[in-house]
Amino acid sequence: MDIKGKRIVITGAASGIGKETLLKLLQFEGVSILAVDLDPSRLEVSDDRVKKFKCDVSSSENVDKIFKEAKKVLGGIDIFYANAGFAYYEEIKKPDWKRIEKIFQTNVFSAIYGLQKVQAEYSNPVYYIITASAMSFLSIPGYALYSATKAAVHSFAEAFQFELKKPHRLMIVYPIATRTNFFDAAGKKVPVPFPSQTPKQVASAVVSGIRWNKKKVLPSKIFTLMMFLDRFLIYPLRIYQIIENWKRKRALN
Repeated sequence: MDIKGKRIVITGAASGIGKETLLKLLQFEGVSILAVDLDPSRLEVSDDRVKKFKCDVSSSENVDKIFKEAKKVLGGIDIFYANAGFAYYEEIKKPDWKRIEKIFQTNVFSAIYGLQKVQAEYSNPVYYIITASAMSFLSIPGYALYSATKAAVHSFAEAFQFELKKPHRLMIVYPIATRTNFFDAAGKKVPVPFPSQTPKQVASAVVSGIRWNKKKVLPSKIFTLMMFLDRFLIYPLRIYQIIENWKRKRALN
């Protein structure tokens, strides 16, 4: 895809992967970007091509507002990056329906609903991108709910790739642990899983994936190698989970 002149929506655009992807996309001539975030004021970008929009994507009504705003300020959408999401690092000790509902609404429902709207409302080609996670394939102790949301996104996308109507395209991004504000705010209480990478590395992989019309992007070569070796060796990823569980117990205690 030629990114020049494209109209782009990015959710979760004020920090982390969303912010770095936005900055990389601004390197292309003629792009216009709707930067969606819970707190868009955190995005310190002085570029007339970026329009900020405050929105919580955890409801269908608010996702509808994003599409209306995109038509209003961009004139339409060519690329939609459903990147907004968050993680819980925890030891689940009691039932909490609202906590489960909130993370699934943000990480899963909003991404799937947005894709459905693209297919229903847009006749021009839209490249739809969703941030999943390496935890879609390998859940890590301490991230049970988060892993579940990303596995749900992965499973949906695997099937929906066959159902997606032309001329639209769908790409899923599978970052490993990304050193974002989540870990900074948590301090030493939350150990960063191995391996990890920077938001800039993920953003570079996302932009490359767009240019080459990819359906999947795994930004970490180390994780790709781990997945490959697991096919031939005895329980390497299971051992990895045991190590991460030991780190979880030490952190939470």
